[in-house]
Amino acid sequence: MSNPRQKPVLCALLSMILLMFCTTAAWAQADKKAMQEQGTIATVWKIWAKPGQEAQFEAALKKHAAWRKSAGEKFVWHIYQPVVGSDLGHYIIRSGSHFWKDMDANEAWSMQAKANEAYNKDVGPFTERAEHYFSELDTKHSNWIESDDYKYFSVTNFSTKPGTYADRKAALDKIQKAVEDEKWAYPYSISYNIGGSGGMSIVSPMKSWADMADPDPSLMKILAKSLGSEAAADETMKSFSATYKGTEDTIYVSRPDLSTPE
Repeated sequence: MSNPRQKPVLCALLSMILLMFCTTAAWAQADKKAMQEQGTIATVWKIWAKPGQEAQFEAALKKHAAWRKSAGEKFVWHIYQPVVGSDLGHYIIRSGSHFWKDMDANEAWSMQAKANEAYNKDVGPFTERAEHYFSELDTKHSNWIESDDYKYFSVTNFSTKPGTYADRKAALDKIQKAVEDEKWAYPYSISYNIGGSGGMSIVSPMKSWADMADPDPSLMKILAKSLGSEAAADETMKSFSATYKGTEDTIYVSRPDLSTPE
């Protein structure tokens, strides 16, 4: 996570995972079932406003979100803006908890309602460029707890190495067991990105900046407790870190004022 407390690579990894991999077993069972019932696919737009036209872009985006709802769209779009990271000039426009068939239904609505034409007219003049991706939630290793109080979302994108899925899954299984046995109460989600450079993302929601503080006991302590030794915990962390080439960290703030109106 990009913050003034950054340490050497392994320590930074541990600090990040402390925030990501912790929850209670009861919440895990309930929310995983809800995730599977709702669907695990998200459609994500990453859009840059033209420099100097951010205010006009936001006004147009808010107007367009209201139009889409009034035109009968079933998707609900949530919008986020980066406040920490290397690129603060974009917006994330995301709709999740879908099945793949929902994408077909929304595409049919979009064509019938001429949604692309409406976007190009309303928001296009203030748009610099756009990218589109899908993501698929890893429900086995995610423990998302719904709350209306989340304000910030810490997102770590991992550039994964080819052929490392089995090693990564084995490490995540051990970490997940340790945090569930310890019954830590911190939500997180893990998803795999479809499009672009692909990779894996971990999202940790926060209600305030105070949630950036590291939990106590540390991840290494509970992992060592679960695996039986500090050496086994170290090996698990090294095995996980060996499955990716690098990371990119961004913290987003939720923008409900721009999202699909209730």
